[in-house]
Amino acid sequence: MPAPPLHETAPTRTASGLEPLGHVGQDEGLGLRELIDLLLRGKWILLAGVLALLVPTLIYNAVQPSVYRSTATLLIEKERSALQGVLPTAEAFVQSGDDLANEILLLRESLPLAEAAAERLLQTRRAPGSDAPLTILEPLDDGSAPTVRDVALRLQKDYVSAASDDEATAVRVSAQSVDPAEAELIANVYSDAFVNLTLQQSRTGITRSREFLGERVEDQGEELRRRDAAVQEFLESEGAIGLDIETEETVRSIGELQGQLGAVDVEAQTARARLATLQAELGRLEPVLSQRLGSGLDADLESAQERVQEIEGRLEAIYTRTPEYRAAPSSADPELGRLRGQLEQARGRVRAVADQLARQSIASGSGPGEQGAGFTRVAELRTQITEARVALSEAEARRAQLAGQLGRAEAELDDVPAQSVTLAQLERDRQAAEALYGALQTNYQEAQVAEQSQIGIGRVIRPAFASDDPVAPNRVRNALLALFVGLGLGGLVAVAKVRLDHRIHVPDDVTALGYPLVATVPDTDDLIRRDFGGAETVDVGGREIDAHVVTLLNPMATASESYRGLRTAVQFSRPDVVVQTILVTSANPSEGKSTTSVNLAVALAQAGRRVLLVDADLRKPSVHRKLGLAREPGLVQQLFDGADLDPAAIPMVADNLQVLAAGQTVPNPSELIGSKRMRDVIDRMREAFDVIVFDAPPVLAATDAVLLSTQCDATVMVCKAGSTKDYELEEAYDALREVGASVIGTVLNGFDVSQAHGYKYKYAYRYGNDYAYGADAT
Repeated sequence: MPAPPLHETAPTRTASGLEPLGHVGQDEGLGLRELIDLLLRGKWILLAGVLALLVPTLIYNAVQPSVYRSTATLLIEKERSALQGVLPTAEAFVQSGDDLANEILLLRESLPLAEAAAERLLQTRRAPGSDAPLTILEPLDDGSAPTVRDVALRLQKDYVSAASDDEATAVRVSAQSVDPAEAELIANVYSDAFVNLTLQQSRTGITRSREFLGERVEDQGEELRRRDAAVQEFLESEGAIGLDIETEETVRSIGELQGQLGAVDVEAQTARARLATLQAELGRLEPVLSQRLGSGLDADLESAQERVQEIEGRLEAIYTRTPEYRAAPSSADPELGRLRGQLEQARGRVRAVADQLARQSIASGSGPGEQGAGFTRVAELRTQITEARVALSEAEARRAQLAGQLGRAEAELDDVPAQSVTLAQLERDRQAAEALYGALQTNYQEAQVAEQSQIGIGRVIRPAFASDDPVAPNRVRNALLALFVGLGLGGLVAVAKVRLDHRIHVPDDVTALGYPLVATVPDTDDLIRRDFGGAETVDVGGREIDAHVVTLLNPMATASESYRGLRTAVQFSRPDVVVQTILVTSANPSEGKSTTSVNLAVALAQAGRRVLLVDADLRKPSVHRKLGLAREPGLVQQLFDGADLDPAAIPMVADNLQVLAAGQTVPNPSELIGSKRMRDVIDRMREAFDVIVFDAPPVLAATDAVLLSTQCDATVMVCKAGSTKDYELEEAYDALREVGASVIGTVLNGFDVSQAHGYKYKYAYRYGNDYAYGADAT
């Protein structure tokens, strides 16, 4: 379809001027192609952005040592010793398997734990297997050897980390180092130190109890031997045989009560020792203890325990009168059944109050907003302190009850003869010592078993192993990240630069402005280098022809085909008018208007038309140099002479093509171009030639082209790819529009299809081959 005249196609504008390139006259499907084109134009910026990030990253990867990581897995099991008398509710809280915050905090922050591991590392000195010195033991900045505290701080800051396992009550202890063997050693040493520390903490109270019971067993054994010796000595000295049955029973009862009383005393002392130990540890962990909530639970617990003692005393009186009732699960005596029921209720009350007191103590050990975050060691100690206090209170209550029973039994010996009384007292003391010794032996053995069977809350289920694969730096990831970030930043800068670039690069840039595109001429530099060795001129028949006149020098070249396309577009640009006079101009100099004029004229002549090429650029003429002609005589002489135009006097360059050079230099080119004489010369040219092609000066450089365009049937605007700016092209069009020139369209000159990705497919057949259709294969 013929291109519409200029006045029928107006460029689309925005408030600031022209619509940005690539947004007008394009469908949405061209977005990706346009983006690729923009990136190709800014490829050097893109490359610079990539190199700016990639090169430093590669250097970093090369100089940074590899870091290896080893991980040990610890299973956390919070189980309580049988000697700790755990309350059910408190145990349920302590054994929450989903909450490992305390253990992770201990692994990360505990200085005693880190120091224990540091001592082991200072003893080891070298990594097993590699025998390399441990990097964690490197000298300090002042050259001195690190202390245990220094190594411990290094462990926590740079080497060791801990994290919980989402699927189990386990903790993963990881260590990293530039030496994989050292990472393995640190992870295992740190894990072992944690296990030992928790084991030591869990055995602290039991060990103190076992040591105390051991001392009492030795003392009581000595006391028992002394009592045996006293009884034997009395029997021998007094010639006594023994006690009667009733007195012996009374003595035996007193002995049992004294033994029980001694055992209760030992139990109370053990509870006091354990309580003191726990309070001391709590004092170390929490210097300032918050006051427990004052709810009166201590008084309630004491009252409930007194009630238990009262009922037990009444029951003991019944058992004394009727011993067979003690082992009978039920009895016909209603009073006995009632007392047993009251005793069970009273004991339940003691347990309930003690349970509530334990929960209160635990709650007081947690700060605001910490519910559900797990018990700290302080909360556990508070729970155990409460339990120890309950045990101590119960022991003291039982002691008071036994002391009362013992007093009543001793009163029964008042009626026994003096000799029997003395023997009874000695036998009583011996039996009491024997009963106490037996109780102490039993408790001591239980304490030994409990101490040996006690384990810490953590145990290693998978030790750490040295890894051959470094975890840092991740060289591949760093390089890819630098590459993609460099591409992104470089791409943004490139796109921004290109979008701010007002130069016309591709055909769509012209159509986006709203101007018809009548031809796209490829860059001919590669063709000239290949065919003419890069020479600027070629000798043809004794004349030096510009190498860019490809339609004359190489008619089968792809550029020549483009000019023939321009010829066709010009001929059919105005269906209602015979296009006889054609003006070729540009917005600025050096945009290829003269080359286009010459090649268009040659293409028209090759079609059999009688063509006259006129160099109307009287300021800076170049047509004569491109065709190897003399500048004079020319158009200026024709205008000044006043003689009729003589076609025979005009030089013939090729078949059907004659060229009228510019002529001599004149001071007033615009006056000559706009004169009546010029119009008369053009009329005579119309009579003598089929087509007249005028090479006019640039529109923005002089008014000559605007004046001459009013005398021509069609005007062709030439712009150069990568040189002409969009606003310059618009100004040139506006100047021609104001005088009513018939601009049929724009020629994009010097287009390099290899630099425009989206146009390789569109122009590959015409511009991607060495020669046009019909050329001989080479």
